Amino acid sequence: MPRLIARRIAVLSGALSILFVCAAHVGSPDTYFEGNAGAYPVRVIIRSPAVIPARADIIVRVTGGGVQHVTATARSWGADSSNAPPPDDAAHVAGDSTLWTLQLWIMRQGSYAVLVHVDGALGGGTAIVPYTAVAQRVLGMNPAMGVALAAVGIFLIAGMLTIVGAAAGEATLNPGDSGGDEVRTRSQRVRVRAAAIILAILVGGRIWWNAEDRAYTKAIYSPVAATLSVRDDTTARGGRRAKPGRVEPHTRILRFAIDPAAAARRGWVPLIPDHGKLVHLFLVKKDGLGALAHLHPIKADSLTFESSLPFLPAGTYLAFADIVHENGFAETIAQSVTLGEQPAMAWKPTDADDAIFVGNGVRSPSRFDDGSTLSWDGAAGSHNAGADAQLKFTLRDAAGKPLSVEPYMGMAAHAVVVRDDGSVFIHLHPMGTAPGIGTMPAMPAMTAEMPGEFEFPWEFPKPGHYRVWVQFRRAGAVRSAAFDVDVATSGNR
Repeated sequence: MPRLIARRIAVLSGALSILFVCAAHVGSPDTYFEGNAGAYPVRVIIRSPAVIPARADIIVRVTGGGVQHVTATARSWGADSSNAPPPDDAAHVAGDSTLWTLQLWIMRQGSYAVLVHVDGALGGGTAIVPYTAVAQRVLGMNPAMGVALAAVGIFLIAGMLTIVGAAAGEATLNPGDSGGDEVRTRSQRVRVRAAAIILAILVGGRIWWNAEDRAYTKAIYSPVAATLSVRDDTTARGGRRAKPGRVEPHTRILRFAIDPAAAARRGWVPLIPDHGKLVHLFLVKKDGLGALAHLHPIKADSLTFESSLPFLPAGTYLAFADIVHENGFAETIAQSVTLGEQPAMAWKPTDADDAIFVGNGVRSPSRFDDGSTLSWDGAAGSHNAGADAQLKFTLRDAAGKPLSVEPYMGMAAHAVVVRDDGSVFIHLHPMGTAPGIGTMPAMPAMTAEMPGEFEFPWEFPKPGHYRVWVQFRRAGAVRSAAFDVDVATSGNR
């Protein structure tokens, strides 16, 4: 028993260590979505269970009058809709007429679409929320519970042997007969055989349990291994020319390479674009969070991506690579890279949507060279772990008049949130944490300007000091602003 408990503690510790590199974000396993279900604006939060199979908590906030009924169901990626389970009914949360909640069973790991359906006075509508389910850890048994169950088991086995022995001995005698050595010997022989059978069942059960335990532990999500390296590009030196589609010559190249052996063990599934890019790579300066680079490396081969490296202060950088697979599985690969001193030179981005920010964060507002400001409208409020992060921002000109923005990768804005120790990373959109695969077909036509007011649905997962970078496009250029916030321990969660 002590060895089993020690092994489970070791497995649990290992699982918790990889929780910080969990799918689609780091240290923030829940899913957030903001959109519409027909005529009803909805905000959906999916509380991810730590183990699978398990029930996920679904919290739906519906604004708009006349809501009568809210349901939800989870459909696995590629599953036949005719075999999908019927929708589960959501219940009102007492004291809040806009809030509904329910629980959905998640039976296996993988990609899901959670369909939230709203019926009311304005008709019916459905919001589709992409959700990635992964097992994050092994649940250990409480030691006191283990001791209690072992004691009950011993009692039951002793009782069973007593019953079997009596059935083979005293139970065969006529009333008043005391029996003899033959009866006692037969009873003892049957007890021994029964004990051997029980022991065999227990040993077989232990072997089966350990096999299941190993299989489940192996299935716990772990990101593929990857490396980051920097080199000087010499493709145009010595009379050679750069290949079409490659990075610009005479620049420093950041190379992001996924380990082929690790990818093979994981059963690698090819990547698809998320907001038009195969990889979103974020570099965050570890010491003080004083620099951010949001890059989109180009594909060198199926597992290798390269980008021209912008001028960044020397130091160690946390690196987070957001990718989405063909099966809908989204994940974030966390790494680090150390950058040395770089010569000052003009930087030509590999991708037109690449952007950098060097500097400290502010509380609010952030000012730009043209006099415009980006204000964090919720900065003055209290910020608690597990409560609405209040990430609402407004862009204004120097006179205070609201401005519009141009689409930036299909969205009004993107946000990046990092805790100062690197244990939390999230890449947010106004629609939430879900990847932007669904927006891709409409992207070529999205050229009209959007209001310079945007909100990112999210909750800080734990207390601490955070930096929030907001990026948007205006006048053809990507602009970035950084905000600092301290998050307290108390919250609604």
